[in-house]
Amino acid sequence: MSKGASDQTPERRLRIAFIHPDLGIGGAERLVVDSAVGLQERGHDVEILTSHHDPKHCFEPTRDGTLVVRHVKTSIPRAIFNSFHLPLAIAQQFSLFFQLCIALLCFRFPGALPSGVYSFLSSTKPIEPYDLIFVDQLSAIVPWIRHVTATRVVFYCHYPDKEISNSIAKQRAIERGEGGPGLLRALYRIPFDLYEEATMGSSDKVLVNSIFTQKQFIKSFSRLRREPRVLYPGIDLSLYSVANAKKGVEDLGALGTTFSVKNAIRNICTGSSDHVTLVSINRFEAKKNISLAIEAFAKVLQEEKKKEKPRPLRLVIAGGHDRRLRDNVATLEELQAQAAKLKLNYTTLFWTPQPFEPPASAPPPNQLHALQVVFLPSLPGALLPSLLLAPTTRALLYTPPDEHFGIVPLEAMACGVPVLAANSGGPVESIVDAGASDEGGNFSNPEGTGLLRAPRAQIWAPAITSLLDMSDSQRAKMARAAVERVKSRFSLQVMTDGLEKALFDTDAQGPLNNAEGLLLWGSTLTIFAFTMALYLYKVYQAHHAPEPASAAAMASASALSASASLNDVFKTVTNALGSAASAAATVAGSAAEDVGSAAARASGAVVDAAL
Repeated sequence: MSKGASDQTPERRLRIAFIHPDLGIGGAERLVVDSAVGLQERGHDVEILTSHHDPKHCFEPTRDGTLVVRHVKTSIPRAIFNSFHLPLAIAQQFSLFFQLCIALLCFRFPGALPSGVYSFLSSTKPIEPYDLIFVDQLSAIVPWIRHVTATRVVFYCHYPDKEISNSIAKQRAIERGEGGPGLLRALYRIPFDLYEEATMGSSDKVLVNSIFTQKQFIKSFSRLRREPRVLYPGIDLSLYSVANAKKGVEDLGALGTTFSVKNAIRNICTGSSDHVTLVSINRFEAKKNISLAIEAFAKVLQEEKKKEKPRPLRLVIAGGHDRRLRDNVATLEELQAQAAKLKLNYTTLFWTPQPFEPPASAPPPNQLHALQVVFLPSLPGALLPSLLLAPTTRALLYTPPDEHFGIVPLEAMACGVPVLAANSGGPVESIVDAGASDEGGNFSNPEGTGLLRAPRAQIWAPAITSLLDMSDSQRAKMARAAVERVKSRFSLQVMTDGLEKALFDTDAQGPLNNAEGLLLWGSTLTIFAFTMALYLYKVYQAHHAPEPASAAAMASASALSASASLNDVFKTVTNALGSAASAAATVAGSAAEDVGSAAARASGAVVDAAL
């Protein structure tokens, strides 16, 4: 077994695969890595399969040998002309699935393929079959895993992709001065949204990261009539101790000369200056709303300057940044422009420069000391605990609205740092709002671990000030409450308990009945094709029928009728395919149902919707 596994023996030792598309640095990746480590320490045999893994941009357990990571390489790009991200992501996942099937086949039948043919078809070594497979983010291959490899699947839904896509499309439309996404995009999304619903429903068990996501799942996939189980992400509390933070800095080794960029970053993260520091940790993405932290910070600075002895304040913005992703690059540039517009003294320090960039020097000490905003893209994970535990750090500003859950607030609370977050989404479940503060700086809720406020700069600015003005005793009290909350509800131990139970429950369902699933999916796809052909025929008839003699006089009415016809087709196709997808997903998840009657019900659903 891999390094890091303990001698603890579970009630049944399972062989488990985690399939994750891109094993970089982010909340979803943190959950996958922590889940894999937690199960491995329980004595299970765990492996991670991914289409992309960069040892320079990943969490430590995937790099140092703690976990077995199979990098299933693919030549399929992430995007074409910055478009088609979803179909290409699905294609990458199917590439991984195909290579997994080849690897499983050649483990069962060694020598079935010549070595040259095998290496051409699969980039990973032969794989011993798994008892269960854990899939997250994309559900495209879930039914194919179940019915081709006869392996049960647990799917972890961070948030429905259709809702994420709709939110991004609406935001971009508003930026273009439009009211919302157009009809063309809606038509483009129909097959993907329905396929997501059908494949999601074929999972043996669905887990979600919060009650907020659970409610959205039920709303988005109402036809599934399925309530997923909530499994909160957890964190390893031992990683956020002072001793571990110190070790993380030491493990980075020599950091070059006094004026090297790495030395400057380390000094900023360890609180070597006298600046009172506010921290924002997020991926550099537009949806994370990091601009709120900068705008609110600027307002706090304006009020601070009015004081007789203003405090030296600094905002450190750190997080994942991938130069391959346009959103990451554009977001960082927009934040830099915002800081400049607000006349804030800022700099950007990259831990690892691009290969073609010459070695950079940090700003001189006097310039470093004058900095008000520091951007730290792709800060090494080893320095995050140091940044949160630094004696100068006063609060975490967690800006995303309607965040699905949010790991970063847990990390801050584990370090005893109060969190200011938007009053919506997952943070409402993890953070206990301390309420309003009185003239003496005392908050109304003594068990609070931070503040939940509407995400507007004019509201956040006074909230930040109230956190900065807390006395040492008030701060210590809030820190104890925060650590205790994470320990009791969001620890790695609690999460692993819940995940292990979900896996055992899934394993207890017994062997799969593949014949049922394949028959149902085959019959449903056949009905899809028949129904679509019927609609296309009707549309053809409607638009190519002989025109009456009075057609010229009825031109306007004909145009309106054609438009209405297209809208009717659009709605009918959606309902028809949705009904069939729902029937397929519901029946595939229940092995006890009779195959013939199940297929008949699926057929009936489509025919009824078509008529």
